[in-house]
Formats: sequence, structure tokens, C-alpha cells
Amino acid sequence: MTKQEIREKILSMRRGLTSKYIDDESAKIYELLTESGIFEGAGTVLSYSDFDNEVKTAMLTGWLMFRGMRLYLPCVRKKEMFAADIKSAGLELSKFGIAQPKFGEASFLEPEKIDVVIVPGIAFDRNGHRIGFGCGYYDDFLKRARQAKKIALAYDFQIVDFIPAETHDVRVDVIVTPDGIIR
Repeated sequence: MTKQEIREKILSMRRGLTSKYIDDESAKIYELLTESGIFEGAGTVLSYSDFDNEVKTAMLTGWLMFRGMRLYLPCVRKKEMFAADIKSAGLELSKFGIAQPKFGEASFLEPEKIDVVIVPGIAFDRNGHRIGFGCGYYDDFLKRARQAKKIALAYDFQIVDFIPAETHDVRVDVIVTPDGIIR
């Protein structure tokens, strides 16, 4: 299958999820993630605002902040993604309908200073390849955040056998699903 065919198939499945399924599976992922030790030594984390039935991140956001980590959210401006301090600005909806800090009010951190990036995606394979929406925001950001640990959160059905990788694609280091952690 092509990337687009995989994207359409998995998105269709994800859009059919019930809120109970999303809550239950997100809770399992949260539990595995927070008990894994993955965040040990991390001080700065870029997470994401979930939308369109993605794995929920609100509990994780609270957990990270409670532990004193500096939390950032993606903030898209034109064709670039920035890491905006979640406490520095009120939220607004991006052009994609995703909550993000208001660009004009936010303070930003350079990608090179991020310790962990929680990476959303539509599909992943066991080699860490991912399919997003195809805009390239995350790949471009992750290239600049080279030293950051890249962690994907995914429902089990989002793990596919093979994703055709391209030279600009950046792999994730870890994928956390309700059934376990793929390294």
C-alpha cells in the first residue's frame, strides 16, 4: 500500500472510534508511558494537543507538569512548527483546528533544547517509520531536535507491517501502544 492508502485506511478506522474506546486505550497508554522511566532525566517535553480521535494527552500533560517538567506544544506559523511554552500564552485553534498557544503571545524554545518529543501520527511500523497528515511539520522539527527522544502514542491498529519511508522522514525511537512499548 502507498502512504496515502495507509493514511486513508487508518484515519477511517480512527474516526470510527467510540469515546469509551479512546478513553480506555489512552489510559492504558498513559499508564505504560508514565511507569516506563522514559522521561527520566528529561526537563523539557514537547507534547501535542490531541484532536480527531488521537490518543489523548491531557493526563500526560498534567503528569509532566506535576513533575516539574517544562511543557511545550506545537505552534504552527505559515510552514514552520515551533515549540511554544504551554504556560506562556492562551490557546487558540490553528488552521487545522488543533489547540495551540497564541503565536503572538507565546515564548518559544529552540528544537535543539527539547529532551523529549511526543509525536502524533496516523500509522507507524515497528521500525519507527510514521505517517502523519503529509504536511512535513513534524519531520522538519524533528530534524532540528536531533538529540530529543521521539516517542509516538498509538492505538494497536495504527501499527502496520510496513511504511514506505522517504529520505525526509524522521523515525521515532519508541512507540507506546495499549499492549506494550515498541523500541
